[in-house]
Amino acid sequence: MQLFVRDSETLVLDACEQTTIAELKAAYAARKAYGIDAEQALVLLHHSRQLQDNATLAEAALYNGATLSVCSRLRGGGGDGGSTGAESRSCYLEMYAQRKPDKVNPLEELLARSTRCRLSGERLAPPCVADELGSLFNKEAVVHALLNKTMPAALSHITSLKAVVNLKLEPAHKAGGSSSSSNGKNGKANGSSSSSDAADFQCPVTGLELNGRFQFVIHRSTGQVLSERALREAPAAVEELLGGKWAADDLIPVNPQGEELEKRQQAVAAAAAAERAKKKAKKAGKEKEREKVAAAASAALDGAGVAGAVADAADGVAAVGSKRPPAAPPAAAAAAAVAAGGAAAAKKLKLPAGATPEVYASIFSTGKPKMKETYCCRSASGRGLGM
Repeated sequence: MQLFVRDSETLVLDACEQTTIAELKAAYAARKAYGIDAEQALVLLHHSRQLQDNATLAEAALYNGATLSVCSRLRGGGGDGGSTGAESRSCYLEMYAQRKPDKVNPLEELLARSTRCRLSGERLAPPCVADELGSLFNKEAVVHALLNKTMPAALSHITSLKAVVNLKLEPAHKAGGSSSSSNGKNGKANGSSSSSDAADFQCPVTGLELNGRFQFVIHRSTGQVLSERALREAPAAVEELLGGKWAADDLIPVNPQGEELEKRQQAVAAAAAAERAKKKAKKAGKEKEREKVAAAASAALDGAGVAGAVADAADGVAAVGSKRPPAAPPAAAAAAAVAAGGAAAAKKLKLPAGATPEVYASIFSTGKPKMKETYCCRSASGRGLGM
């Protein structure tokens, strides 16, 4: 069969059905005098369909008089941005199937942790509190989570309001002379809205804003929020503000990170373990005290039983050959002692001045004489109703 191969001109090549595409390219390269290995850089196309080198003309569905186009392979694939021919549409689909999460700006994250409640995500608005890890909260959100028992596992160390510190925050003074410390949930104060990237509070000594870019600490005793620069550069002003000197143990860093955060977590865990051990020891002490009381009561009862047995034996010896009845058992003796004690207390009742026992007893119903009910008269007075 005859095939027409066209590039800048058209060539006629003779071949049979068993001729491969590679052999056809070699014949074309020989006719064009491209060289021995030139056919490796050539590509034969039939109706825009690339023909494989190992396929025969019959397998490629070529017929007598078919027209083929020839082109050369493009250079590339060596890391120069070219194509290697191995790419496919599925590679790009897999590449963009799952969108990678956008990287968070560290400054934006610090700003959010310093200006918003960690529990509710709302803007910080007084009254505010902080836990032992230095995280900031709106007090209303903490109370709501404690009442509804919806505290996250990461904040499980907050078991009551005793675990948080009430904060004293200095409002940030804006350029317009207004402060945004009274920002509510809508972020408005005095009819003007505050910018989402502006800090609402500042250090009362240095004026640095609480926006995450500066290190702040919390004085546990007073709840005052100060910058570390104030502690270094103006210790006298800080002492005057706090009402005295401070210790390093009284300071809680605001939003610590890295090793400092790990140290704070370990300290909080150790304090919680010590508190549990203290409660357990206190409970054990109460149990021991109860056991001691029970043992003392048991010993007293045992002693009373021994004394009663000795008295019974003595009564039994004395009653031999006499008409005296035997003594009552210890339980009956105890009941009789209680009754005798009650009678003695009643006898010691003090009467008002000038009153006789009969007159004083007449005030109460127990002192009235009871009327006996007869067969013929079933009066109310006879039944003791006093009507």
